[in-house]
Amino acid sequence: MSEVKSWVCTDTDENIWLEALELGAEDLGVADMSLSKRTLQGGLQSGVDLIEINNGDLSFCVLPTRGMGIWRGNYRGEYLGWKSPIRGPVNPAYVNLHDRGGLGYVTACDEWIARCGLNSIGSPGEDVILDNSGSPATMQLTLHGKIANTPAYYLEIESSPASETVSVIGHVEETGLFSPGMRLSTVISTTRKSNKFTIQDTVTNIMGAATELELLYHCNYGAPFMERGSRLELPIREMAPRDAHATERLEVARGYQDPTPGFVEDVFFYELAADSDNKTMTALINRAGDKAAVLRFNTAQLPYFTQWKNCAAVEDGYVTGMEPCTAFPNLKSVERDAGRVIKLEAGEQRTFELEVETHLGEQAVEKVVQEIAEIQSATAKKMHPGPIDRYSPG
Repeated sequence: MSEVKSWVCTDTDENIWLEALELGAEDLGVADMSLSKRTLQGGLQSGVDLIEINNGDLSFCVLPTRGMGIWRGNYRGEYLGWKSPIRGPVNPAYVNLHDRGGLGYVTACDEWIARCGLNSIGSPGEDVILDNSGSPATMQLTLHGKIANTPAYYLEIESSPASETVSVIGHVEETGLFSPGMRLSTVISTTRKSNKFTIQDTVTNIMGAATELELLYHCNYGAPFMERGSRLELPIREMAPRDAHATERLEVARGYQDPTPGFVEDVFFYELAADSDNKTMTALINRAGDKAAVLRFNTAQLPYFTQWKNCAAVEDGYVTGMEPCTAFPNLKSVERDAGRVIKLEAGEQRTFELEVETHLGEQAVEKVVQEIAEIQSATAKKMHPGPIDRYSPG
C-alpha cells in the first residue's frame, strides 16, 4: 500500500509559509489529479492564498485566507458558484464587519461555499454577555459571524495514492482575551474523477469555560443551476416562511424566476426528513432537468436548513443559497431562547460533514429526485401557511 504524502504550506508555530506550490499527478501519486497554491495580488484580493484542486473532472478553489471557504469550481465545463458584484476573493484585511450597522460581511460575499459562525450565524444586533468583571454587558453581533473572514494558521496538503484521494487540511481559530475561543479543523477531500468533494469540520472549544456554537454552510449557486424554471427538491418534515414578505410567495417557494431588478430576498426555514441513519439531501435542479447541485448531510449534526432566494438582476447578484445549519440565521438571542444554540463545554468538540455533488444528464438527475422521494415517503410534510413563533418569533 502506498504511503500518505503531505506538504505543509502554512504553520505559524513553525514560521512556515509557502507562497507557491505546484503538484502534478506524479507528485501526488494519483493519476489525472493536480493541485496548485498561489497568492493573489491586485485589488481587494491582494494577499489571499488560493488552493486549486483538479481531480480530472471536478476542480474547485479553497481559500485558506478566508476561513477555508470554497471560492468557485467547475465540473465537466459547468460553472459552480455565482456571479457576485464583488471582485473577489476579498482579503479580510479590507473587511469591516461592523460596516453598515453590522452588515460588513456582504462587502466580501462572493464565495460558492462559506461557513457562517462560529459564535453566531444570524442577523446583526445586540446580545448580552458577561464581561471580564463578570457583569452583564451588551455587545454588537455582526451578520454571519467572523469565521469566513479569519485566515487559517495551519495549512497542509495530503495525498493518499491508495484511495486516490487528495485533501486540504486547515486550522482556523476564532478567539480572543475575555472572549469565546473555538478552533475549526477542516479536511476538504476529493477523489480521482469524482463528481463531489467532502467537507469534514471539527469545532473544538479551546478555552477553559463553556461557550456557544452556531454553524451554517452558505452554499451559493447561480447559473446554470439557478434560472427561470429551476426548482429546489428536498424531503420536508416541516417548513415555514421566515416573515410576511416570504409568505407572499410561499406558493412558489421552491421555484425560481428570471433575474428581476429590485427583487427583495425571500427566506424559508425547514426541518428535513432523513433516513434511518439521519442522512438527508437537497438538490437545486435546472429547468431542463439535466443539471443538479446536490448537498448531502446528517440531520443529527445539522438539524435545520435555510433556503435563501435572491432573484435580483444578474449585476446585483442573482443567487440562491442552500444552507444546512445548526440553528436558523435569526438574531442569536432568538435562537438561544428557542434552544437551538449549541453549548460546548471546555475541551468539547463537535464534528460536521457536508458532501457537495454535481450531477449532469437527465438520468443522473432523475436518480437524485428518486432518492429524495424515497426519503420523503417515510415522513409526512408539515407546511405552515405563514411564519411560526418556533422558527421566527415576533
